[in-house]
Amino acid sequence: MANAGNAVSTLNGLFKDRYADSVQDLVPDHVKLYNDVKFDNSKKVGESYNEPVILSLESGFTYGGEDGSLFDLNDVKEFKMKNAKIKARELVLRSAISIGALSRSGSDPQAIEKAMDLMVGNMLKSMYHRLEVQMFYGQEGLGEVKTADVTTSTEKVIEVTDATWAAGIWNGTTNAEVEIFDSALTASVIGSGAVRVKGYSLKNKTVTIELVAGGSFASPADDIAATDVIYFKGAAAGGAVKNEFLGIHAIATESTNLFGIANANEPLFQGSIVDVGTDATANSAVLSFAKIEEGISSMVEKGLMEEEVCVYVNPKQWDDLLTEQDAKRVHDSSYSSSKVEAGQKEIVFYGQNGIIKIVSSTFVKQGFSYILAKKDLKRIGSTEVTFKRPDGEEYLELLEGKH
Repeated sequence: MANAGNAVSTLNGLFKDRYADSVQDLVPDHVKLYNDVKFDNSKKVGESYNEPVILSLESGFTYGGEDGSLFDLNDVKEFKMKNAKIKARELVLRSAISIGALSRSGSDPQAIEKAMDLMVGNMLKSMYHRLEVQMFYGQEGLGEVKTADVTTSTEKVIEVTDATWAAGIWNGTTNAEVEIFDSALTASVIGSGAVRVKGYSLKNKTVTIELVAGGSFASPADDIAATDVIYFKGAAAGGAVKNEFLGIHAIATESTNLFGIANANEPLFQGSIVDVGTDATANSAVLSFAKIEEGISSMVEKGLMEEEVCVYVNPKQWDDLLTEQDAKRVHDSSYSSSKVEAGQKEIVFYGQNGIIKIVSSTFVKQGFSYILAKKDLKRIGSTEVTFKRPDGEEYLELLEGKH
């Protein structure tokens, strides 16, 4: 329902009679990339953020030979510098709670946890979850459709391809509204009526969607097809219009125009991509230390120096790497040359660049991993996540016509 907020009926788990001492939160909170890449307050964006990028060296050399005579100098061939232009993208979470729910949860005898505290905490987790997804896959989509089956006239079960499945993307998304576009983003394939997530299966890599209001799904399932892409509602408007900011995946794979710079012939302004191959039996990507080092080599060719990098991998890839014992790796800061422990929180090994840290993230899709030099990354915009308005006041208000 439009503008429907939380009411006593939707917050009945808060009210004490026969409930436990605390509310059990089952939504995981593993926003590692968001925590690793800090917001740069010094780079506050107005109309746009501009970063000059040097794409070549000076080349106006003249070779004079050995005889020592006068010679003419060749013309200046200055280095190539272009301006990367980034505009901030807005993301707003709207929440509401009834006055009755607030008043009835004001103290411990009446409620397990104050309703406002619970709502604010969940708002923050919801925002961080959405930002983590966007930081990895902004303008790329949540997953690619493998198959779609009609369950009822208002319900579908969509199987997401193994390569584009990430459990962290879908955890906690029940009731989230989504849109499905063809692979070219030319049009929504759902048609009329809002669509939301009814449920999902981590085991089967499926997402069950249902119509919120109006319309019905075609039968057989000829409206949703393989290679269609799922987006959160409003993230993609169709065609070239995308309301999300560019995520790591989209930045790394862009080889036409990146932040206003034509980069088709500018390898220094392109990501380094290594195909790790596919296990035909498991139909999933195969990641190894050798492939990681191959990716590092590509980055070193473009200027990566002695600096730490992080490799963000799917948990399944983490398991593969952990079982591949390599003589030059150590496990986290507790490593001892005289003791090896089974099972680790963090894998660290050394390559030609220096330290390579492997980070497991449920937000990374199974078919991909990302090598990032964290010191070269920053989050910019007009503000970090906040509840305050630009004038500094808290953005809380009574809804007109609601109580």
